[in-house]
Amino acid sequence: MLSYCLPGVARVNGCVQCPPCIHDLLPVVFVLRFFIDLERANPSEESSWILRELTGHCFTVRFMKTPLLPHIAQLLISLLALSLLAAACGSSSDEADAGVAASVADVAETETEEATATETTDTGDQSESAVSGSNGSLSCDEVAAAFVTQGSANAELSDPEVNASCDGDTVVVTANGIPDFPYIETSPGRPRDQNLEFSIPVNPTPADAVSDIARLGPVAVAINGVPIYGPTEGAGGDVMSLGNGFTECGGHNGPTGYHYHTFDVTGTDTCRFSEADVSAAPVLFGYAFDGYPIYGNLQYESSWELTDESLFASDTFAAHSYVEGSGDLDECNGRTDDDGKYAYYTTESFPYVIGCYTGVVN
Repeated sequence: MLSYCLPGVARVNGCVQCPPCIHDLLPVVFVLRFFIDLERANPSEESSWILRELTGHCFTVRFMKTPLLPHIAQLLISLLALSLLAAACGSSSDEADAGVAASVADVAETETEEATATETTDTGDQSESAVSGSNGSLSCDEVAAAFVTQGSANAELSDPEVNASCDGDTVVVTANGIPDFPYIETSPGRPRDQNLEFSIPVNPTPADAVSDIARLGPVAVAINGVPIYGPTEGAGGDVMSLGNGFTECGGHNGPTGYHYHTFDVTGTDTCRFSEADVSAAPVLFGYAFDGYPIYGNLQYESSWELTDESLFASDTFAAHSYVEGSGDLDECNGRTDDDGKYAYYTTESFPYVIGCYTGVVN
């Protein structure tokens, strides 16, 4: 309940006591009584409105619930009632005007706070399904610190190297692409040093529409500096059509060097992550070039389905169809968590790591 004290008007027990001139305000009384009657006839708890009462010489304002009028009408009637009250009670001096203005300001502030609270609640509801433009409030230095190797794991290969530094709001990653876990040769040749450099925005920008990832070449980088490729191989066939062309860690050596296509830790403890690690909770695997993190995952399932098996080995994107709601993830293999943070999650089926970019790629 709000009570208004105008200049020269006494407050008794939290109630404004106006002089007898209050009775000159019968038109105002009738208007206010009209809204009181409507409130009693149409009770509701859905939206906010004010119920005004004039009892004796006491002028009070009570906030009740009814869908009768929006906040703007509520504010206008408050201004009218207070102005008429001030005029009838002889508050014509500058001091009286200041008092009315202060009272009106109180009403306006209350209305603004209520409207803001309502708008904030609505925005919160929307943000649960919207894509966030942050990396969980991590600083550039914190994102950069995630890039590290476990050290050398292959005597016949160069030592794995990865370095990350900040350039404004961008993490610049340099690496040689050597795996930091035991390499098993399943494709010709051994991994050689690469001269890699990637730029990752610390604060991803959600795009108006998703964009395609590269069909050949890196689409992301793992935290050990190894490039992450998409689900295609060669002319566009699915990487899994190669059969045994991968190590058990989800990568293989190619003409450009070693790279991941999938995140595979099943049945092993020699990869960058173990099955036990990922079974407990998703683990940070790397970052896509739009800045969103990628988590190695055994919990969420892809929403893509194989709908044309004849194209599996030649055009895997045409062979699969995105079926919204069929899995846990969106078209790009990502989701927004309960805290409103968006990330990609690896899956055992297509697109394995990411299927498109949700954010803007510079």
